[in-house]
Formats: sequence, C-alpha cells, structure tokens
Amino acid sequence: MNANDQTEFDERAVPDKRGIQSVDAAVAILNAVAAAAGPQPLTAIAKRTSNSASTTHRYLVSLQRGGLVRQDPNTGRYDLGPAALQLGLAALKRMDAVEVAQTHAARLAMETGKTCFVSIWSDDGPMIVRWFHGQRIIMTMAGVGSVLPLLESSSGLIFAAYLPDYLMKSWMARHKLAFDDVEAELQRIRSEGFAWVDSRMVTGLRGVSVPVLDMFAEVRLTLTLLSPDPQLVDFPNDAQRQLLSAGQQASSQLGYGRPDKQTSRVNEGSESAA
Repeated sequence: MNANDQTEFDERAVPDKRGIQSVDAAVAILNAVAAAAGPQPLTAIAKRTSNSASTTHRYLVSLQRGGLVRQDPNTGRYDLGPAALQLGLAALKRMDAVEVAQTHAARLAMETGKTCFVSIWSDDGPMIVRWFHGQRIIMTMAGVGSVLPLLESSSGLIFAAYLPDYLMKSWMARHKLAFDDVEAELQRIRSEGFAWVDSRMVTGLRGVSVPVLDMFAEVRLTLTLLSPDPQLVDFPNDAQRQLLSAGQQASSQLGYGRPDKQTSRVNEGSESAA
C-alpha cells in the first residue's frame, strides 16, 4: 500500500470528517433562504443564521455569483436563484417515488407491526406495487399487482380525494359510480389528511391510508396500514401518527414544500362512519 492509498484508507475510516467551515456557513445561509416563506431582507437572514449582517452579506454575494441566490433590485431582498432551481429539479429527477415510499412502508411495517403497502394510480384504479408484512400475516386475495376498489379501500379514497375532480368525475362515470354521493367524504379526507375503512372491502379488516404528494402538491402514491385490529381505526392512535409522519416525510422527499398542509385531527376522534 502506497502513501496515497494509506491516506485514502484513513479518510474512509474516520466516521466524522472535518469539513470546510466557510462552506458550512454558506450552506446554512442558503438553507435559511430556502426555508423562508418568501424573499427575505439581509437582517432576517443574518438573524436566522446567527451571523452579523456584514458576514452574511459577503456569503450572499458569493452565492449570487453562483446563481444560487438572487437579489431583487427594487426591494433588496434575497431569494433562491436559478441555479438552486436547477439543482432541485436535478435531484427530483433522480428520485424514484416508489423507492422513496417503499422505504417508509418497510419501516412502518417493522415499527407498527402492521401490514403496510404502497399503491399507485393506474387506468383501472389504485394498484398495489409494494407489500410489507407486519407481525401478523394477513390472509387476503390482495397483493402486489392487485387493483383495489375505489370507494371500498382507504387507498382508493385517498386517490379519489386528491386527484383532480374532473379526472375523478370522468373515471367514476365510466365505472358507474356517483361522484356527488361521496363528495362530502372526500372533502373530509382532504381536511384530515387521511382516509380509513372498516370492513368495507373485507369483513374484519381495517385500513388507513395517507397521500404522498410531489412538488406540485399532486398525489403520486399512497401509504396504507392494514390490520384486523379494531384499534387501528380508533383515532387518535400511535400507528396513525406514524403513518401521517411517514407520508409527510415521503412527500417532502419528493419536493412537497408544505407538509403542514397534510394535516390530521390526530388529537380528536374521527366523526365519520366506516
């Protein structure tokens, strides 16, 4: 092993490498700009990052040169620049939605002990694409590749609630379903951020689903917990909270910038009937 190899080996062996402090500071400032609700004045960015205004300004100048930040010539406020947008879009192109969701689904199955699956929207309706068993194996005809009924499954209800109304009305009309009959339920689902069913599809089987949204706030897929345990739909409960959290995290990974919109009345009991 030569000296260069030894150096490379030693660096890989160190779990906590020292970084470049100035780069860390620049990243903190860029994150502060990104986290703000809109363009921010210099003083606000400096306060958020615990830097002086003069230090913050120097970093912002460098970030502007790289296109990561831009300054409004009229207001003097700073916002993300075109290079930041390009970086974000490049990252999203590399992000596989199903892969993101299945990571959360696998963890949910392990942590809650309940079956968890991922479904996408297809021309025929909600389709299961990933399935993770919980502590108790559920004997059901459903599995990877199965198409679920729209209004009898919690996953289907999520798609019905979050896909555009014009698309749902057209799809439901082709399948002889009445959109008006479920419109109030779909509004409740959007308000609470989750859907649930109790023995609608299979007697004694309960399901709770949440949407996974992308950067355009469009539903890409759903995460669903499935169990014969009646406590699954006795809200609020820990499994529901974990599912909601997983949906928000997956949505954030796909570029959804406002996970706070995906809220649930987790501290209240559900008012709807199964």
